[in-house]
Amino acid sequence: MSTYKQSAILYTVASHIKNMMKGVTKGFRYKMHIVKKHFPVEVKIDENQIEIGRFLGERNLKIVKLLEGVKASKNEKNPEELYFDGIDIDKVSLTCSHVYQACAVHDKDKRKFLDGIYVNEKTTIDK
Repeated sequence: MSTYKQSAILYTVASHIKNMMKGVTKGFRYKMHIVKKHFPVEVKIDENQIEIGRFLGERNLKIVKLLEGVKASKNEKNPEELYFDGIDIDKVSLTCSHVYQACAVHDKDKRKFLDGIYVNEKTTIDK
């Protein structure tokens, strides 16, 4: 007979193992959408980092490093959509979180200044 905490730990480990198998066979893809209402946002993707420029008219670059095993790319059809691919769901989601936090609006009314980069869809690479 197991307690509630023991069964919760068991299901957590099972979920991690399922995510590992799914990541190796299919891969994970997070789609992020660039929302720009006031100023155009320039996004440049290098081999291991993303440079976000002119966010809310700022002159400084926001640099987000990609975690190991995560690849970023732009959508050819829609230039305002970014793809983050990888086999480890934790690293892919953490990279997307870093991009989101780099573009967070702090000293302005968040109801009016909706500019940012937001996660739009979570899916697998091989559908």
